[in-house]
Amino acid sequence: MFGPRKEPQPQDQLLKEVHRVARIGTWEVTAEEELLWSDETLQLFGVEPEAFRGSIEEFFALIHPDDVERVRRVDDFEGSGSDYFSSEYRIIRSDGELRHIRQTAIVLLDALGRPQGFSGMVQNVSEQVETEACLRQAQKMETIGQLSGGVAHDFNNILAAIMGAAELLQQEEKYDPELIESIISSAKRGGELTHRLLAFARKQPLRTTKVDVVNSVESIASMLDRLTGTDIRLELHLSQGTWPIEADPARLEEALLNLTVNARDAIDGAGKIILSCRNRSRVVRDGFSQDFVEIDLRDTGAGMTAAVLQQARDPFFTTKPVGKGTGLGLSMVEGFVNQSGGEMDISSEPGGGTRVSLLMPRTRHDAQIEQESTAEIIPGDGESVLIIEDNKDLAALLYQQLAGLNYQVTLASNGQAALQAAERQSGFEVVLSDIMLADGERGPHVVKELLSLYPRTRAIFMTGDASNEQNSVESAVLGGVVLRKPFDLEQLVFALRRVVRSDRVA
Repeated sequence: MFGPRKEPQPQDQLLKEVHRVARIGTWEVTAEEELLWSDETLQLFGVEPEAFRGSIEEFFALIHPDDVERVRRVDDFEGSGSDYFSSEYRIIRSDGELRHIRQTAIVLLDALGRPQGFSGMVQNVSEQVETEACLRQAQKMETIGQLSGGVAHDFNNILAAIMGAAELLQQEEKYDPELIESIISSAKRGGELTHRLLAFARKQPLRTTKVDVVNSVESIASMLDRLTGTDIRLELHLSQGTWPIEADPARLEEALLNLTVNARDAIDGAGKIILSCRNRSRVVRDGFSQDFVEIDLRDTGAGMTAAVLQQARDPFFTTKPVGKGTGLGLSMVEGFVNQSGGEMDISSEPGGGTRVSLLMPRTRHDAQIEQESTAEIIPGDGESVLIIEDNKDLAALLYQQLAGLNYQVTLASNGQAALQAAERQSGFEVVLSDIMLADGERGPHVVKELLSLYPRTRAIFMTGDASNEQNSVESAVLGGVVLRKPFDLEQLVFALRRVVRSDRVA
């Protein structure tokens, strides 16, 4: 059996002080199965010394229920040929705090190799575990974001070709109007889905301007009210004097619609949704205070468990039945808010409803944008247009569309072919280029080289994605216009007329 426990030696006091400073707790199991804890271990587990009786069951009572069975398995190290044991588990302190504990232990042996007891140490590694979890989540979201952006680009090329083909069919003498409209409508809905993917990936092109949040909410209030239905009351608490923000007004309204739909779906039967906005200032870093407008949406729905709340922001995660939701709503809203320089916060508990808060930074200047405009499909005057597009189907459709509208069209699939075509024709009046070409080639780089040779050329860019570089194309490349795929013929004609007019005015 185990021998008697030795009294602490003087050097043990120094070691005890080291453990206190390092916040490492020690423990020991005696031959009589008495559990001995150091002061640091007692403090770590949240146990008062006078309340600790030294039983092993006291220890197991503090372990998270899901981890108890694993910690009880002595065969984790006994019988393995090792006298060393290491594990991690969670505890729930008496104050309710959850902590992650790392434990190491050794089997104490006598001179004949017989077990004499156990001795070990414990350390609070909650911060490390949380940091690692945040890092894994960030890496996962970055990977999904990159994948989403790439898929959106390729998918938008396909949608643009489908929409272009349907519009060409409309020019035939005989066609089925309902069928063609269905094709075009479906392509546009697909475009909205890819827009959501880009919003999550924070790569959607934003058209920012100075926005009055109160006016924006009031302008869609009737639409929000219709969305909530008759059994759910929508209340607006809008503070007058709310600061203006700089945002894309269309994307802001879309975010509010998404949040309202989520809130409505969380309410079973009658309930209430409260949408409010107010000014808020807070310290963000180094004592620096920043002004925000807080847009707050609360519901009286079922609320979310901690597990569901942890996944609520993840793309494609949804608790709705199959076919009732894409799981992109919250991730899209958060992507838009973060891309706008703001933050999104979610709080919820079962039976207590859900609160989503958007902090949008205040703007102190006017951010002007050119308003979208539709145009009649008016034929050109024989202007020369170079199309740089590596997708053969889309390039062929663009060629047919513009050639049919009296433009002189030339196709090129890459930069070298574009430069050779420009040299043969001494330049073009307009170059219509995709931003992302094959083999990593960038449309803006090709266009810059063309403009250096033929300065009077006007540029239009097409994109199914929008990274930081692409967002700056319009200002970086002599005022080029950017079309987001899938676009229709009216948008293309409007862009052409716009750049041609700018050339003639100049």
